[in-house]
Amino acid sequence: MTLSTNPDFKYDIEEVWLPVSENVLAWEKDFHQLMLDDQIRMKAYKSAIGEAVKPGMVVLDLGTGTGILGLWALQAGAKYLYAIEVNADVIPKAIATFEGGGFADRYQILHGFSNEINLPNKVDLIISEIIGNLGDNENFIPILSDARKRFLKQDGGMLPRTVRSRLVPVSAVKAHQQVAAKQCRTLNANYNLTELMERLSVKSPFNLYYDAIIPRSCYLSEPKTARNFYFDGCDQAIYGAELTYIVTANGIFTGFKGSFIAELSESVVLDISGDDIDARTTSDSWKHCYLPLQDPLNVECGDEIQLHFTRSYPSLLDSPFRQCYRWNGKVTRHGKVISSFSQSTGNIE
Repeated sequence: MTLSTNPDFKYDIEEVWLPVSENVLAWEKDFHQLMLDDQIRMKAYKSAIGEAVKPGMVVLDLGTGTGILGLWALQAGAKYLYAIEVNADVIPKAIATFEGGGFADRYQILHGFSNEINLPNKVDLIISEIIGNLGDNENFIPILSDARKRFLKQDGGMLPRTVRSRLVPVSAVKAHQQVAAKQCRTLNANYNLTELMERLSVKSPFNLYYDAIIPRSCYLSEPKTARNFYFDGCDQAIYGAELTYIVTANGIFTGFKGSFIAELSESVVLDISGDDIDARTTSDSWKHCYLPLQDPLNVECGDEIQLHFTRSYPSLLDSPFRQCYRWNGKVTRHGKVISSFSQSTGNIE
């Protein structure tokens, strides 16, 4: 398992991609390989696991995928590893990863959703990477809250330790034009925008978020924290956030950029907001989250953007990953409302 990026994988600034966090159960070998080739992801997690895992620990790798995080835990001295994975097709790869590393007698893989699984013993550390580019758009709060309660020893630890999701208004004109034209790049034919919109009951392409690298040059203000997650059993999966931004540059307001900062371990922090494609400060697998507005608006320095951002679970969607986001608000100039906006991923009751 190398830490180098795949030189054949190319993408451009503001290039719109299908949101992979809305297709968790469809992930297959191409996306798993993309994660393995993601340099900032791999380096950060390898360093954090090497720091957090102490010799003799029993570790749970929740959402093991190809098994690379679990392998690093074993190499760091874990006495035993439990690995949970919902996708049966990738389990043979995880087995090959563990056994190829010489740990045939020190792991157990359990297939299924973690909330339907029981472990023989509680663990010292839970490792996971069920983080979407908006933070919780792979539904980590109910999953990890349940895992913490049922699987973790009283004095055990979580990796990541915290995640902070951030939002900033942007002028991403190229990305907006692609959304309007339903031009959306995908890894392969297994990922399809039309099918995704039908599954989410979405009629407008603007009622969906996308993966895209949105550079800092597109920012209309400074990023603000939408939500902090501490994985202490008290985090809420349904919430609302009120954010106010003062526009610092004239531009066309086309939506919001979402990203996260994760404290993986005591000294390792993973920030996916980077935008230098050539230097690979960007994440190949996460990219950024682009939440578009259907109707762009010319804004001026000093304008105020008020955002009401919410996360909910509409019953209309029959999926364990059925979370929906709404971003609505208004723009004021000299105290007068000049425009309002309201978008949501799917039908919200």
